[in-house]
Amino acid sequence: MILSRPFNNGELIDFDNSTSTFKSVINIGEKPKGNFHLLGQRKVAIFSDDNLLILQIGEKKWNLSSEDVVLRYSHNCSKKMTTFEVESDGQDISVEYEAWWAGIPSFEPIEPEMDEDEDFMGYVYAVWMNKVLQQKLISSWS
Repeated sequence: MILSRPFNNGELIDFDNSTSTFKSVINIGEKPKGNFHLLGQRKVAIFSDDNLLILQIGEKKWNLSSEDVVLRYSHNCSKKMTTFEVESDGQDISVEYEAWWAGIPSFEPIEPEMDEDEDFMGYVYAVWMNKVLQQKLISSWS
């Protein structure tokens, strides 16, 4: 499926969600079905599949609209690290990585609304928190 990389100038990729592999594509007439990001070596995708909004990290997948899925997104300001967690029926995952603002001298992370614009995982968390946005994305990506 075609996904966009919003944190890479909107580059398009062909993503195989069964194997979590991707390749770049150029001049494809197909519209994207979601978004993709490389978080270090981890492949992260959020996409519409069969009228569901799916979050995939590596080969693990979750239905973001499910009441059984709980996401957590937080910063450790002193260590300049971010933690993103997914909990759902034993498919739990926790990812810790350098905060998007870590390299900005004297930056104080006091505006959480910036996270979704600067950090893909912050964006995923914002989507999870907003059921109306989830439905809009499913419609747009279907």
